[in-house]
Amino acid sequence: MMAGYDDLDRETLIRLLQRRDAERQLGLVWERDEIEADQALNEDYVALDLDPTLSHGAAPWENLIIEGDNFDALRALRLSHKGAIRCIYIDPPYNTGNRDFVYNDRFVDKTHRFRHSLWLEFMYRRLVLAKELLADDGVIFVSIDDNELFRLGMLMDRVFGSANKLACFAWQTDGNFDNQAKIKIAHEYVLAYSKDAELFPMPPIVDPNIPETSKLFRAEIRNTIVKNGPKNPVSEILLPAGFPAAFDEGVIEARNDSRWPQIDSRIVVSNGILQSPVVVRSGWANKGMCQEFIANRFESILDTKGQETRFELTATGAIENVKNRSPSHVVSILRNMGNTQADSTMLADAGVQFTYPKPVKLIQYLVSILDDDSAIFLDFFAGSGTTGHAVTKLNAEDGGTRKFILVSSTEATEDQPDKNLCRDVCAQRVRKVMGGYTSAKGEAVAGLGGGFAYLRARRVPKHRLTQKLDHPEIWSALQLLHSRPISPWPGEGFAVEGDDTDDMFAYLANAYPASVTRLNTWLQARGTRPAVIYSWTPERYRIAGSPHDWRPIPQHLRERFGR
Repeated sequence: MMAGYDDLDRETLIRLLQRRDAERQLGLVWERDEIEADQALNEDYVALDLDPTLSHGAAPWENLIIEGDNFDALRALRLSHKGAIRCIYIDPPYNTGNRDFVYNDRFVDKTHRFRHSLWLEFMYRRLVLAKELLADDGVIFVSIDDNELFRLGMLMDRVFGSANKLACFAWQTDGNFDNQAKIKIAHEYVLAYSKDAELFPMPPIVDPNIPETSKLFRAEIRNTIVKNGPKNPVSEILLPAGFPAAFDEGVIEARNDSRWPQIDSRIVVSNGILQSPVVVRSGWANKGMCQEFIANRFESILDTKGQETRFELTATGAIENVKNRSPSHVVSILRNMGNTQADSTMLADAGVQFTYPKPVKLIQYLVSILDDDSAIFLDFFAGSGTTGHAVTKLNAEDGGTRKFILVSSTEATEDQPDKNLCRDVCAQRVRKVMGGYTSAKGEAVAGLGGGFAYLRARRVPKHRLTQKLDHPEIWSALQLLHSRPISPWPGEGFAVEGDDTDDMFAYLANAYPASVTRLNTWLQARGTRPAVIYSWTPERYRIAGSPHDWRPIPQHLRERFGR
């Protein structure tokens, strides 16, 4: 840093320090000038090259899996998806120092002087792009653990604004079973931010007859909790009929024994709501236990000895088999959300090797908070593809048409130059989830349906677009730009996308007579109905008074791509 000040005189240095002191604010600072520059940062255009052989299902494809550096992929998506993503979930490297964070093709270990600054700069650049992609009423969820939680929180405040913080979820994990650890860590976090918290929709209410102002839908229920005398205090709460449960159908029997909480009458749930009033009590004024019972919607509760009691349902619809739906009430403590060991075993059974995947149940719960069954979901740290699995599973359960975009790098390093996480793990996992597979035990596992396009991010210098940009890459970009599913380039000089409607577009790839003849035939048939037509030399074909919108290639793509 000092080298940058060597040529400044005393008065200039004083003015610089005075201005810095005047502008100083509470916030996050990291050594941006001292650290090694991120090699992913560049001004090149990013093309998306479709590989049909690695795609899954029949074209056209609504879902995308993109192989490449996520900084490149986010810039490519900005061309077509700016402000269109309703939900982003990412599970970035936790920067533990244990070979989990790759920067410029090398792992960052605990001894690196600027370990945290490298991570912050890496995350900052990508979060700024993610914010551009996010819809105004969208939400971003970021998983993290204790290593970077506090720095990430301040970074999210800086990018999205502290007023747009929705929650810091704590979810119960399998825990740290290292006998050398002084404290067993059994939780991680998920930070949730909206682009505009005022526009982020509230979760839906199950019973429309209960007003939104009801205490039932507040984070805490205080006024209904009373104490039964100073000597033997008891917290008591009345659950009225209509209160939403965590399961669709079932019965929890009354109990009045040594366990807490005590339930004075059986709990009967039908269509996801409590059918008759119930009083629940907890000893020694344990208001928190009553609130936990409410927050979990009767699923489970810790007794006074710290042992978890999972209620058994006497009717059909056990909790683990219920139809997943958007939660009617969101709480910040996430329990019973699966575990990494079980999901690792599931992946291994499908022939996919990946350690510490996020549980499908956790991601499914988070994305279901957004009550939109046709939204686009983005994960640009896709890892093993859990987000794609969760979105596909939700669609299979409720008939939704949600779409996902997964971005994963190869994670190739100097030590493992041939590694390809995106191709061999992420895409392979989603392919098996959608298409089905035979387990390691020889059992057939049915697929959930769906498909995806497999794309590779490729950098092209902006001044070389006319020579280096391929027609299939242009075709993919135009389809995404017009919010169309991806299909392969037909391989001809002229192609039209869409049916015979006013929002279709065409691409004239060359000036060969056969291509121009097809263009003229199509224009004649279209008549006065306007269309968008892309061409390398539109001025040669544009006719005065024509209703069509002629757009130049590659200039139009370069302008839309931006900086």
